[in-house]
Amino acid sequence: MTVADHDSHPLGETPGSQRQQVERLKKTIDESHGMWGAGDLKYAVHDALQLSAPKGDSGKIGDLAAAYNTAVGQLDQIQFKVAQVGSQHLPDAWTGQVGEKAAEVVKASADDLTRCRDALEKGRLHLKALATALSEAQTLHGQGAAPLGEALKLLHDITVSGAPDPINWDDDTMHSAHAKAKDGIKSIYDAAVKAENAGRAASRELNALANKALAGTFKNKGLGAEDKLVLVDASVGGNAGDGTILTEANVARAAQFMDQMSDADRARFDQLLAGTKSPEERAYLMKALAAGHGYDEIKAFDDQIHEHGDNPGWLAERISPVQLDAASPDTALTGYQGVKWDQGDHGTCVPASTVTARAMVDPLFAFQLTTGGHPGDPTYDNGKAAYDRWLKETDRVHDKRGWWHKYTDGMFDFESKDVANSEIASHTGADYRNVDLDSRDQRQNALAEIEQKIDEGKPVPISVDSGHWYKPESHQMVIIAHRGDLLELYNPWGGTTWVSESDFVNSQMQGASDDRFPAVSSVRMPK
Repeated sequence: MTVADHDSHPLGETPGSQRQQVERLKKTIDESHGMWGAGDLKYAVHDALQLSAPKGDSGKIGDLAAAYNTAVGQLDQIQFKVAQVGSQHLPDAWTGQVGEKAAEVVKASADDLTRCRDALEKGRLHLKALATALSEAQTLHGQGAAPLGEALKLLHDITVSGAPDPINWDDDTMHSAHAKAKDGIKSIYDAAVKAENAGRAASRELNALANKALAGTFKNKGLGAEDKLVLVDASVGGNAGDGTILTEANVARAAQFMDQMSDADRARFDQLLAGTKSPEERAYLMKALAAGHGYDEIKAFDDQIHEHGDNPGWLAERISPVQLDAASPDTALTGYQGVKWDQGDHGTCVPASTVTARAMVDPLFAFQLTTGGHPGDPTYDNGKAAYDRWLKETDRVHDKRGWWHKYTDGMFDFESKDVANSEIASHTGADYRNVDLDSRDQRQNALAEIEQKIDEGKPVPISVDSGHWYKPESHQMVIIAHRGDLLELYNPWGGTTWVSESDFVNSQMQGASDDRFPAVSSVRMPK
């Protein structure tokens, strides 16, 4: 009987990713010892030899990376010429508002070209890394075949079907077969992990780059290309490093609402946009529209901020109290004018984190929290007053728990989902559902969707607990951004923290909370 003539057996390949399949086989091989483990070892080795190498053509991926590099060079030349226009005096005839508009458009065009060039360069690097990792993984997988084949031949000599052969059994042969099988499956497992990690990283980064191509998603009628460029160029605080004000989801919803306006309302809204002092002021009005507010509400909002419309820092402090994509991955306090928004000793993590998440997606709500609707009036516009309003809103959401919680604190996941739908979803258009994440594979599989949602500007509430079966208490935070392999979390204890994807997948979240709550248990996922 040859290796190819192997009997059928019960350990056939089960559904799952290649890494999961290899992981199951590796566990069986590692744990199959002695005479009574020979059958399981033999079957697992046979199945391991049937696994195909990680799929993909590293050569074609490398060619695509090279094409990106060519495009980068061409964009460099174009961007240089456009930037020259912006750095020189525009024609003398372009004066007043016309000149200001022209300058905005030229700057936005140059910035957009720079973003495009940078996106292509990052894409090139990610594709190159993927091609390299895939080639290495395929080589690793191939290196596992020889020791596995040798192990199977040895096992064939000392077994009959799935049982040890009492006549030809030899302990030393079994030890040798086991050692070779472990070496072989390790190479195949390392290959699967390398390929999966590289694929996830490339997918994550390329999707993130695609989500930042905002101007092209502004598909409404009547808004000119130059307006789209200027709007999507507007950044928080006027600092490109702190991220843009509008996300892809904001752009799509704002365009949808603009298309639904009557001709009269659209004319008034266009006039309101035309009268703004800066791209940042304009972008906040568009974000307010995306959050579901009508013209009258947005006009009243603009009446309050217009005086400072050309001061991006003033606008950001009052309308974007939670900063995303900060320059440093260190912990940052969240609040207003030095007073952090902290739930304190109360069991209000769900409503507290929900209120702050709403402030991130609804500019009018954020402005009401920070200024009380009276910007510049020290009675209302100060850190302590803003914190008091935040606490009041937290209590309002907390009171939605119902009569059965009259004498208790805290909320269950289904209640967290309900308040997320009532407070956040109405301003993003994305309803929430609860997703349990009790296993490593569940967390790994959910990661890409979580990152996609937060890239779209849709906060993702997350529950963490002790990780013990009895789970005496739990805590809710909110995932609000990601950069590379880092996730930014808002904690209603008053700050934001960056943790690694690995920490999330492996339930080691104490860096974002503390040692009481290291384990991820669930998220509320926007649809």
